[in-house]
Amino acid sequence: MHRLIPLALAPIVLAAAPAADPYRWLEDIEGSRALQQVKAWNAETEAQLTKSPRYEQDRARAKAILDDEAQIADVDTVLGDRVTNLWRDAKNPRGLWRVATLADYRAGRPQWRTLIDVDALGKAEGKSWVWHGASCLEPDYTRCLVRLSPGGTDAQVVREFDLTTSRFVDDGFVLPEAKSDVVWVDRDTLLVATDWGRGRSPIRAIRASRNCGSVARR
Repeated sequence: MHRLIPLALAPIVLAAAPAADPYRWLEDIEGSRALQQVKAWNAETEAQLTKSPRYEQDRARAKAILDDEAQIADVDTVLGDRVTNLWRDAKNPRGLWRVATLADYRAGRPQWRTLIDVDALGKAEGKSWVWHGASCLEPDYTRCLVRLSPGGTDAQVVREFDLTTSRFVDDGFVLPEAKSDVVWVDRDTLLVATDWGRGRSPIRAIRASRNCGSVARR
């Protein structure tokens, strides 16, 4: 006797051609059309926020809290026997990067020494610098890689800074503006991962040596 065994037929799926992305133009973040659209969205949002009768009251209260000079100076990093802090107030909205001894900080009487006045630096260099942090080389922590963002974007410039002189290092390491990451290998070598441009591997790491005139050196 023969039996007929029904076969399950897989459905045939016809994939339609992908529709063109109507918002592709927004990917050109510096394009005039994209910037105009962002301004329009910002204006619409601001109009919604500011029409609230509590807006100015809440804004003033938030600003007073941020500008209060009695705020706690939190430790950003511990560098051996020293600590660093980024202090912001009404006079220094972009911040003062400063250092004090760990012993004084633990005793509740830190004597802060300013390393970088971010507001003054931006004014002197004609840049709207926003602090993105710093990483210092162990174990003496005298050389640091300072990260500064123009206008607060994700991209940043990396520059070598000397904590003993409170100055950027002449002919020191400099990484141009990019969405990059960098770490110390030793005093004369960095490990760099960054965007190397259109048509090249998006992210790759290289060793940048002070002695080889690499892309990370000014």
